[in-house]
Amino acid sequence: MSLFQLAAYGAVCCAVYYLVPRRIRWMFLLAASLGFYAFRAAACLPFILLTALSVWGAALRMGRISEACEAQIREKKDSLAPADRKNLRREAKGRKRVVMLAALVLNFAILAVLKYTDDVRGWLGLSRLGLLLPLGISFYTFQSTGYLLDVYNGKTAPQRNPAKFCLFVSFFPQLLQGPIARYDDLSAQLTEPHDFDAQTVKRGAVLLFWGLLKKLVIADRVLPLVDAVFSAEAGSMGGAAAVVGVLAYSLQQYCDFSGGIDLITGIAELFGIRLAPNFKRPYFSVSLADFWRRWHISLGAWMRDYVFYPFALTRPVTRLSKAAKKRFGAEFARALPAALGNILVFLLVGVWHGATSNYILWGLYNGVLLALSALLEPAFRRLNERHAALTSGRGFHVFRVLRTFVIVNIGWFFDRCAHAGDALSMMGRVVTDLRAEQITAEWLGQCGLPAPDAAVLAAYTLLLFGVSLAAERGVQVRDGLLRLPLPLRWALLYALIFSVLIFGVWGSGFNEASFIYFQF
Repeated sequence: MSLFQLAAYGAVCCAVYYLVPRRIRWMFLLAASLGFYAFRAAACLPFILLTALSVWGAALRMGRISEACEAQIREKKDSLAPADRKNLRREAKGRKRVVMLAALVLNFAILAVLKYTDDVRGWLGLSRLGLLLPLGISFYTFQSTGYLLDVYNGKTAPQRNPAKFCLFVSFFPQLLQGPIARYDDLSAQLTEPHDFDAQTVKRGAVLLFWGLLKKLVIADRVLPLVDAVFSAEAGSMGGAAAVVGVLAYSLQQYCDFSGGIDLITGIAELFGIRLAPNFKRPYFSVSLADFWRRWHISLGAWMRDYVFYPFALTRPVTRLSKAAKKRFGAEFARALPAALGNILVFLLVGVWHGATSNYILWGLYNGVLLALSALLEPAFRRLNERHAALTSGRGFHVFRVLRTFVIVNIGWFFDRCAHAGDALSMMGRVVTDLRAEQITAEWLGQCGLPAPDAAVLAAYTLLLFGVSLAAERGVQVRDGLLRLPLPLRWALLYALIFSVLIFGVWGSGFNEASFIYFQF
């Protein structure tokens, strides 16, 4: 299914959604979602249903354990001492923990076997098995298990209707790219019978076409250049080519991922459903920590709530922090759990991308830098204050943005190269073998970016930068566009639509590529 087909499928489903009776609109959404999944990957449908039903059943079982415990306490409230009530709740929590762990092990085992078996066989020098990797398995597994943990912790009441929970897991736009939704934020929206609202549909359509523009006009157009640079034999290209390649990859990955998020968010808005934001202009970040709060927000929030905080509050980490306080002081001790938590989180995020050396090193690169930032935060704070006093506020802000951009792009070498050694080799050539004279229009053409495509890419990248800068300064771009006088509004909307139709299928951009995050 091409992106145009996906957009058309969303538009047709939207039209039907508002025609069916209000009380069964959520059922239509479920049928549309499962139908979409069956069309895209019919052989994978049992896997997503297994995840949905196993998590639904485990959460319901935990809810019944809690209900039975509280009913027993109420029944014997006059004869139970406070210690007895506490013991009953402790026993109930223990039974719930067994159910929760069983469901977690089942679903993460499915994810691990299907996603990492070939990587492990590669380490052992064995041939790949080519196991089926279900569409969106990481996204729906994380989303489902997040709900399971929220039920276990008493933050969410278990959903008793399996069909409604299946809709939460399988809602078709977000299967492609995320975001990883929280049950309390999304479930009620999915089952609520939304009424047609022209303004909401218009906003969704604008975002949909903006996402298509980022993906088809920019990301897919720059893809041949990225592939040419990163697939070149070691030493065949100089360091300047490596710099161009990593900057091109940075642009491609951002427009591919955020464009996909805009597309599926726009489709969801056609139904009156607001998905959680997943990007907040990350290349305007002033620090690496700020970058990861803006990039793939839902994954960061999932890791924070279900990995980072639980790990930082474990007894071993707490004891280590207390020991560090005696030796290194209170500030270091307070930062230590965060430092260790960041290393763990980004190691897991690296493995989530793939159990290969480049992704693991990419995760460690980010985790270690964030750990050092946490441990050295007082020194960095004083240094920032000193530089801010010596320079203008805007100038220092731009410096911090550029510094963060460089740090992030160094990490992208590991993310894009096939092996960690390739990444180190490319970065080494930036320092030792620049060969800036290699970067010519002819070279770009040989790498799949001829002059016409380069001009289109430059023009729309500048447009993206301008729109992003306006949004960073607080301008509500979509709302402002829809409030313009009718002739100007439609002129700009037609320009957006025809940009996608013309430049999204012309030149190097006509070879529509899958989303990068499909493989994750």
